[in-house]
Amino acid sequence: MWEVILKWLPWAIMFVLFTALLVLVHKKFKKNNVLETIANRYRENMDEKMMAEAAFVSRFGAIENSSLMYKFDRLVLTSGIRTFFPWLNGEYLLFGMILAAIAGVFEGVLLFRNVFVALFLAAAQLVALYAILLYLSGKTYNRIEDNTAIFVSILSNHAKGSSDIVTIMSRTLPSLHGPLRGLVQKFIMDAENTGNVDIAFDYMKESIDNRQLQTIIINLKNCMHYQANYEEVLMQMMSQVASGLTAREDRKNVLFEMKLTLAIISAMAVVIVWIIGTGLGIDVVGCLTGNVFGQILLFITGILYLMVGIKMFGTDKIGG
Repeated sequence: MWEVILKWLPWAIMFVLFTALLVLVHKKFKKNNVLETIANRYRENMDEKMMAEAAFVSRFGAIENSSLMYKFDRLVLTSGIRTFFPWLNGEYLLFGMILAAIAGVFEGVLLFRNVFVALFLAAAQLVALYAILLYLSGKTYNRIEDNTAIFVSILSNHAKGSSDIVTIMSRTLPSLHGPLRGLVQKFIMDAENTGNVDIAFDYMKESIDNRQLQTIIINLKNCMHYQANYEEVLMQMMSQVASGLTAREDRKNVLFEMKLTLAIISAMAVVIVWIIGTGLGIDVVGCLTGNVFGQILLFITGILYLMVGIKMFGTDKIGG
């Protein structure tokens, strides 16, 4: 009896600790998810809070939410994947990354019986899941950027016949497609369900990475508060949108050159090492994989390539 208890006790303890970790992470996500963060801004006395925030920002500058939980939740939002999986959020992303890393460890230990391979597979599979969301976010970013000028033009046309932003958005919706249609649809639903257009604007702004569209949303929100002319503001934004498209082409060229340079350097490094090894009669592959020092070197190189790859996924959105 005691042998059975002692055999399963460590697993029971691990289960309890893992469950406790999940509960803590869940509570943290509930506190730091995007919608909750935005809604909290409007639960207190708005006049006093806006004055306090304005005084703070004028003295110290704006501070973004740097919470890891918030960033994961926002990555899921900006990826557009919730169009297909509405239940998905940053919490599920984190759990998925943890499970992918654990699976990588087991694969390395069971298939290759090597701790460095296990660690690399854990890191690679964790990064791969994150990279998929980052790729989808970049794809959504580009689709939004392609259609921003049309969106502003349609908004401007409908602004001639109404001074209510929810009505303007509702009339604009049928002419939209892709991610922008989903954003406007969510804006209308949030505005109607909460009765607070500020929350709808803020959630819409946090659901995208495109700075031009974020600026447009902020300007529309300010127009609503100060009863300014939507049409005039949107017409002024058109020139900025056009210049942004030109800058995008420059960013694409820089990104392509970076990828090409990395590929050439990597290929040349492999060729040079192979030539040196062949000339000296050294089994390079055996030297790198057959001892601890070589395995550490390969592990560090692999991790650096993963970091560079992740950085390149986000490069196209810089300056947008």
